[in-house]
Amino acid sequence: MTQPAITSPRVLLIGPYDPQCGEYTFLAPPLGVWRLAGVLMKSGAHVRVFDPNCLDQTPQRALERELLSVHWDVVGISTTGMTLRFDLELAHLVRRIAPHAFIVAGGMEATFRPQLMFDLGPFDLVALGEGEHPLLEILSRLRAGQPVAGIAGTAERARDGGVLRMPQRSLDHAELREAIFSTPYEKMPYAAYWERLENAYRVGALPTKAAREARLAELRSVRLITLNYCPMGCTFCSATNFLHEAQGGVAPIARLDANEALQMIERIVAAHPQVRTIIFQDDIFVFTKDRRVLPLCEGIVAAKARGAIPSQLQFISTNRIDAMSTERLQAMRRAGFRVLGFGIESFSPGVLAEVNKAQIYRHIEPMLGAALDTGVTPFLDLILSSPGSTLDDVATTLREAYRWLRRGCEIGMYPYVIPFSGAAFAQDPTLAPHTVMADRRVAGTSIEWQQAAKILPIDPLVREAVLRIEAAYEDMLCSLQSEVAHLPSRVRSLIWILASVPVLAAHGITVANEDEVRADLLARLPATRGAAAQPAVALA
Repeated sequence: MTQPAITSPRVLLIGPYDPQCGEYTFLAPPLGVWRLAGVLMKSGAHVRVFDPNCLDQTPQRALERELLSVHWDVVGISTTGMTLRFDLELAHLVRRIAPHAFIVAGGMEATFRPQLMFDLGPFDLVALGEGEHPLLEILSRLRAGQPVAGIAGTAERARDGGVLRMPQRSLDHAELREAIFSTPYEKMPYAAYWERLENAYRVGALPTKAAREARLAELRSVRLITLNYCPMGCTFCSATNFLHEAQGGVAPIARLDANEALQMIERIVAAHPQVRTIIFQDDIFVFTKDRRVLPLCEGIVAAKARGAIPSQLQFISTNRIDAMSTERLQAMRRAGFRVLGFGIESFSPGVLAEVNKAQIYRHIEPMLGAALDTGVTPFLDLILSSPGSTLDDVATTLREAYRWLRRGCEIGMYPYVIPFSGAAFAQDPTLAPHTVMADRRVAGTSIEWQQAAKILPIDPLVREAVLRIEAAYEDMLCSLQSEVAHLPSRVRSLIWILASVPVLAAHGITVANEDEVRADLLARLPATRGAAAQPAVALA
């Protein structure tokens, strides 16, 4: 069956909607959505990006105005597990306001659970994995007046109500490079994001210029992806399986080389001269057998020397701790890397084995020390409990976290494993009895479902302790948030530690001196909302 040709398709791309943006995410343009927009723009399509997280009015009202402003032929909606109910709310709004638009679901959750997308959402098609090839083919079909069906890299409804999946290969190096280079950084409204962040962090109220400059270095950042995915296979991670799921097999690694990455850095600086930090958003930036990091660092140093990029430009990346060496750390420090993220997950060897990271244990102590000695700040991601954790495992991670925090590390903590769709833990049937489901509802509709929300420790004592720690943490956090402008992860990690001290003490386990932790927390609290505020009361 033929349909009218659309010579110049209009495409609206909607980023994931996170009303609670800030605890586990950082306000920034949805980079993957903008990359896709750039590729589609180069094909001649009229494309607009709608970010529901950076608006001066409600996302619902803003999206309604956007939908009524012009006729949209295709609307793409990016989904994640954490934001799915909010993403679906916007999808149903699109269908009500623009009933004739062709709606495509994409992103992590859509790739792993296309059946759920069709069951809960008003989608015509689901894009699997990288969206560049499927969306380009959709537009090609629309221009030719051909049916939009049977496209590689998509899932569609089958006649029996099931899902028909059509795999696609992942982008190779040349295609990935083309996609990244197509990202329209010049059109991305980073200044609007920076303004919102500076207001949220009350930068203007900081007492000294040095404090204001340090905070601006954190906030005025631009993100850059140079890698297609992390192949390390951590059992709690879904991203490691994202391209495998779309391809129907193991996807090869592709990433920019040193010269290509440097070209993108220079382009970002030209597009956003006020940028202070470039964040490499790759899940893993440095591999153990890495031939790029040293030439890239040398290239950055040379570019600063010749004035191609500012001498004060800084960088942040996420790395494997077992890929670090003193030589690499020193080279990265010279280039301007000020924070290196490390997925430590746990300081317990048993838990590290459980999450498929046993090999990093012997590297943690020497490389964190070396990073601090070099002048680089390590940022540690930690999970307090795994399904197989013991109380000693939890206590070990808390003790070590407090020790390294006091030595100068930054830390982000999660109390338990989140069962992200596609992760090995989430697909393990033996963990189903220990998985807590949450009731979800799509606002503005009658749609409800249950979604896996947390995987708790199998041991009842550990499970009870972790839940008590979480409850105490939430109480402290609620009290502090009423008094403090913003609580960064460095402060939240101390709240986790403080919340754990009496809970584990009841089991005869010492984590830290409660008075010392409280004093450290109070010393690190940002400015209060009012001069008369007394946050210490909330911690008593």
